[in-house]
This record gives sequence, C-alpha cells and structure tokens, in this order.
Amino acid sequence: MSRNNTLTPLPGACAACAVRPFALFRVIPQARVGEIARIRSGVRLARTGEAIRDGVFTLYAGWAFSWTATPDGRRQILDFHLPGDLVERIEDGAEVEALTDASFCVLSRERLCEFMGRDPGLALSYAEGLTRDRARMRERLTSLGRRDAVGRVAHLLLELHARLLRRGGGDGNGGPVPLKQAHLADALGLSVEHANRALATLRKDGLASLQKGRLDILDRQGLEAIAGWSGPAQTDSLAPRTAAQ
Repeated sequence: MSRNNTLTPLPGACAACAVRPFALFRVIPQARVGEIARIRSGVRLARTGEAIRDGVFTLYAGWAFSWTATPDGRRQILDFHLPGDLVERIEDGAEVEALTDASFCVLSRERLCEFMGRDPGLALSYAEGLTRDRARMRERLTSLGRRDAVGRVAHLLLELHARLLRRGGGDGNGGPVPLKQAHLADALGLSVEHANRALATLRKDGLASLQKGRLDILDRQGLEAIAGWSGPAQTDSLAPRTAAQ
C-alpha cells in the first residue's frame, strides 16, 4: 500500500466498515464480524483507469465498471459498481476498471463459499444481490432494444440515483455521478455524440443535468415519464438491512 498518497479512504477493520449496512455481509451480527476478516485476503487501491484483476472483491470507496469489447475494439460497458457492491471477475470474461480512484476489500472465493455453506443468511444475501443485478440487466436490455437515446440516458440516470440513495450517497435532488459522455455511450449502445445530445435534451427540457460529476434531477416526474420508469424496484431497491446486533 505504498501508493496511498490519495484522499480515497482505505477499508479498515470489518467491525467499523462504513459500507457493511448495504453490502453482502449486512446480515452478519456484530458479534460475528470477526469471521468476515478471515474471508478478506487484503485491501487494495486502484487509480482511475486502472484494470482491477482481483477475482472477488467488495468495493469500499469510489466507482468501477465492468466491460467487454467487440472484435473490432468497440467497448460495451456491462455494469457500474458502487461502494458496497460485490464484484466477481471471471477469467476470460468481462474486464473491470476503476472509473475513479477506488479502494476495495479482496475476498477469498473459497472461504466465501465455505462461509455461505455454513450461513444460510449470507447465502440469501448473495442471492438477493444476484436478483437485483438480474433486474438491472433486464432493464438495460429493454433500454438497448426499445428506448430511444433520451429514454436510455434518462433511465440509466434514474437507476444510478436509486442506487446512490440506497447507500446514502445522494438526496432526492441528485448526487455524485462521475460518468462522462463516453461511459453513457458505451453502456447504452450510443455514439458519444448521441449521448451528448440526449443529455442536452434532458437539460434543455428541465428534466435532469449531469455536469462535472454531479447529477441534478430537476423534474423527477417528467424524467420518469420519458424513461418509462416504474419505480426503484427495478434496480437496487432493497432497503439496507442488518442482522440483530
């Protein structure tokens, strides 16, 4: 960790983890938090744009994203990862890249599987995460296949806002969203020019603004209408849940 000349906070003791209330291990009682430490094999810092090669990790601070590429080199972003997310990287599968400076806890896949085998509550927490991921991917496919450029961008902004709210990272009017037009384009099957025009339309119509890493929702009802949004249940809507302390 000699590179830690950054403002990005590094994970500390599991007992004082700031992201545990909305992460995989939220169901583990405080009295058993020490067991989590035996699953963690290390903590790491990744700089903006750096590839993350670790197989399984929980993002602690910052944002990351998973992506793949077509044979001719065009990038497709598959998902964005926020603090608290469990990220699993499969060999010969998608790449993972730090979108901002990010820190995370590296987990042992074998010890995590063994823990879930002994703890049904943790296995259920893992399954709930998979359900949320599947719902998010279903909506992303709907966007790619059936929504126009403005609707795609509007829906993704609402999705990210719902995920931020779940983590206490924003308020009803918006929050920090460090995406550039290229990220929106590569996630939504658009050119950068189309993504930029869609953002300009949302801003001109007084619906939403994404500038300098900040999302401002100016007219939520109007934004939801243009996105075909039917509520947070499509994304990350599970309320933070912790086990009895």
